[in-house]
Amino acid sequence: MAASPSEAPAKPSGNNDVPDIDTLKHRVSTSDRAAFEKLFRQLSPRIFRFVRGMLPSDAAAYDITQDTFAKLWDIRTTLDEVDAVIPYVFQMARHRVYNRKRDERTRRDNEALLADAIHPKSSTSPESELDAKQLRALFDEWIDELPSRQREALTLQRMQNMSHAAIAEVMDIAPSTVNNHIVRALEHLRNRLREQRPDLLS
Repeated sequence: MAASPSEAPAKPSGNNDVPDIDTLKHRVSTSDRAAFEKLFRQLSPRIFRFVRGMLPSDAAAYDITQDTFAKLWDIRTTLDEVDAVIPYVFQMARHRVYNRKRDERTRRDNEALLADAIHPKSSTSPESELDAKQLRALFDEWIDELPSRQREALTLQRMQNMSHAAIAEVMDIAPSTVNNHIVRALEHLRNRLREQRPDLLS
């Protein structure tokens, strides 16, 4: 792939020389590399921006974007069975983002979620700092206990500041279902915290 996904997509020429997505999809399914390059140039900037909104760096977003299109080429012979290729590619990228997040969840992420789920007593003593580290380690385990859809919805809202409507679009579910996932996830975290440190809950 010659193009970088972060570059701006080419503007339409205003004529019929630019194949539409469905045409490109069919040509890619027949292993047409030129068509795949055109599909990549049309979609990769959008995928990159989408992924970059969920990851902390351009490099990480670039890797996920490249991996998504590499996988798309690997499964090219099945593309004629895909009704809408654009949402399909977005879902491919989204799955890769969350696979990565499960493997590389950072301390900052955990602290953000922990602060939202509990109201710890403020203190600057060494004992308090040690206790906070121990709680973060526990919290990491509790996040992994969440069903994947609850973890995904909570992550999008709390760490990406996405609205319920935006989350619903990404996850392909109703906004009310998004809310249910988030409420249940926070309830689980609070219950686990109550078992370990009830003194931290107001």
